[in-house]
Formats: sequence, structure tokens, C-alpha cells
Amino acid sequence: MKKQYFVVLVLLATALAACSNAGGRWHTHEAFSRPTLAGGTGAAYFMLHNATDTDDALIGASSDVAETVEIHLSGMVGEAEAAGGQAADHEHGEHEGEHGHDEGEHEHPMDEAEMHDMGSIGTMVKVERVELAAGHEIAFEPGGYHIMLINLQRELVAGDTFELTLHFEHAEDMTIEVKVVAP
Repeated sequence: MKKQYFVVLVLLATALAACSNAGGRWHTHEAFSRPTLAGGTGAAYFMLHNATDTDDALIGASSDVAETVEIHLSGMVGEAEAAGGQAADHEHGEHEGEHGHDEGEHEHPMDEAEMHDMGSIGTMVKVERVELAAGHEIAFEPGGYHIMLINLQRELVAGDTFELTLHFEHAEDMTIEVKVVAP
């Protein structure tokens, strides 16, 4: 009987340790990419959580699957604005490459028909940082923030995985596993 209680205690302690461990660090989930040919450009998407007590910023990423890895933001610009050369990120109220997000601000990708109906043009800009307040999360998703994988060094095949290292202004680098999934 004591052995059963011991096993239950060990399992409970392990579960509590896992919860407290995730509570004080950055973490991600749902990391994925789409199949892409070598030499092409791909993207990585995930949910990013700042579970620390400190505001911080994602300032870069790296991976051996691509020659260049950058943080990008996709958005929509009206046709008149695009023709006039306005900055793609004006609607976010931010300037000079500093982009932040609050927990509730998640953009959702639009399909081509919605874009056409709205008279808008899809744009994409490189950003130097993504601010994230303590305790908040942000989606890296199609139509919003994402990690661009430029000049892929190998083909990304559905079912494969690769490592992506995220670089933060204050926190230590974090390496995550990205799964390649078919659309």
C-alpha cells in the first residue's frame, strides 16, 4: 500500500514541477512549417508565450535549414495606399521596425477573395523585434508575424522536423522543434 502512495506522490510531484517549470520561461506550441523545395523560401509559425515576469522582445531567429532567417509581418494595405508608397505597417501604429502586440490582438489570415473584395493588397515587411509583455502570448501565423526561412538548404518534406532557435533581448535563446505539415 505504501508503494502505491509513493508512486502517486512521485507522479503528482512530477506534474507540479512541469507546471511550475513552464510558468517562468518562454515557451511555444503548435510550431509548424509547410513543405517547400530546397533553394526556396519557407516560413515557420507557432504560438509564443512569455511566461516570465519580465517584458522582453524576440529579436531574431536562426536555423541550419535556411541561409537567412528573419522575422516578418504580413498585413493588408488598401490599393490607394500601396500606390502612394505608404508604409505597410502603418495600421499597426508602430514605426522604425519596433512591433509589439497585446495578448488579445491576433490577426487572422484572409483568403484571396476577401482581399480582392476589400480592394486591398497583401504586404510583408521585415521587423527587427517583436515586443511581448510578461505573461502574454502572440501568434506567429499566416497573415501576421512569422519567421521567414530564406534560401532553404534542404527540402522541407511533410513529416520532417527541424530546429529553430529564437533569440530574445533579455531571455536566453530557445530552440524549438518545427514540424513540416502538408496544407
